[in-house]
Amino acid sequence: MDMAMATMNASLRSENMRLSKWSRAGSTVLALGFFLIAGPMPHMAVAGDWKFDHSTSLRLSHVDRTGDDGYSGEILQARPNLHVHGEGGRFLADVNYQPVVSVGNSDTDPELLTHDLIGRARLEAVEDKFFIGADTSARVTGNSSSSASVDAINFNSEGGQQVFTFGLTPEYRHHINKYADFTSNNRFDWVTYSGNNGSNNDSRSQAFNAAIRSGRHFSFWNWSLNATHREIFYDSDTDDETRKQYTANLGYRFGPRWAVNGSVGYEDNDVNSNRDDTNDTIWDVGANWTPNPRTSVSAEYGQRYFGDRFAGRVSHRTRRTRLALDLSRDVESRRDQQQVDSLFFLADPNGNPILDPATGQPIIVNVPSVVDTDEDFITTRMRGIVTVTGRRTNVTVTGSVSNRDYEETPRDEDTYDLTASLTRDLGSNYNASLSGSARRVESNSNSDNDTFDARFSLTKALSPRSTTALTLGYRDYNDDAPGESYTEKRIAISFTTTYL
Repeated sequence: MDMAMATMNASLRSENMRLSKWSRAGSTVLALGFFLIAGPMPHMAVAGDWKFDHSTSLRLSHVDRTGDDGYSGEILQARPNLHVHGEGGRFLADVNYQPVVSVGNSDTDPELLTHDLIGRARLEAVEDKFFIGADTSARVTGNSSSSASVDAINFNSEGGQQVFTFGLTPEYRHHINKYADFTSNNRFDWVTYSGNNGSNNDSRSQAFNAAIRSGRHFSFWNWSLNATHREIFYDSDTDDETRKQYTANLGYRFGPRWAVNGSVGYEDNDVNSNRDDTNDTIWDVGANWTPNPRTSVSAEYGQRYFGDRFAGRVSHRTRRTRLALDLSRDVESRRDQQQVDSLFFLADPNGNPILDPATGQPIIVNVPSVVDTDEDFITTRMRGIVTVTGRRTNVTVTGSVSNRDYEETPRDEDTYDLTASLTRDLGSNYNASLSGSARRVESNSNSDNDTFDARFSLTKALSPRSTTALTLGYRDYNDDAPGESYTEKRIAISFTTTYL
């Protein structure tokens, strides 16, 4: 019996090794979906509040693309959309998933199946002791900083790629006594690509953090001792990376409005860089100012192996207006920017993503688009967002300026983004939206390029469960490199119905 079981186990291990990385990626996404939707429900559904929204949209588009890569024709798309939100005393889950099936003629050549997904979940598995968080995303992007906006329709002509990410964040807490607490925050994540980019940049990482922190005895003072170990493993020829940090932190709160903090430590890094040394003493100081419940300001400055590191954020909200501005400089990589937390999506006053009425997807702005490489780069970025919400009209303006200085190759990139959108309730079950964006990329090693996008959408509610929409789109892309510029016009009519 034991020999038979051993033979069976060996056979299963051999079969698992033959599975492709895409099968494993698909299993990962399915496993996360099961965790987010089904995991907490059996023992917490009674105490929690669960909401399921499902819709399906059919869209017929005509595309007229002229320039260096021209085509025209009709494309039929089916877009089922599932939104799940669950909230209870010990859990929170929010998933928005939309696969897109596209069929066109040979000239248009859309991608048959693409995925858009944003998911988050957090479960308090053991009261005040053990927590499990999860996040996932699936997006369509370009495979270089010179790619214009990419979706299922121009996926193949623009060099699109499908990006999947999945992360788990287990956390353990233990109260030693009233003077100190022990915490262990860990993260395991995977990033995988498909499409024209190929699969040679897939990667996974693991990060472990252990800390002793100040306990409930300390009211205005807070302190901690932290040790962090992170490893990144690439499936390509890119060398794996290891980062270690050891820090001591001390902070003080001057009442409800002011707080200051600082840290000192050492980092020991084995990373891909042309620098002579990536190990160094590190330190930073920071302050937080909250003059009232609607306004907050934070800033910090420090030193790492690459030089200055800083971050700052200002946010303010009124009954109808929200404003946020942030500034930062730190080391990043393409895989870091693909994670869910880096997505800059519009949110309502309660923090929930705002959905595009024409597509049902969260509105994401200033999505990072970086060169197709896994080397690290120093990013200096400033971005801001202003939203004004009226009784019938909503206006949003976002902008960003960023610089990327690569660690191994002598490249430097500057990117400028500006986006504006307006939605208006016209009455009689009509809604209209108008949006425009301008983007410029300047590079010292690649050609400079400019992208201008404009879109108008008119939506009509046919019933409480069904809507139809007319959408007009225009894109103009100019690249200094020969054979890359084009102009694209689109007109689409869609029908969406909700049946849950």
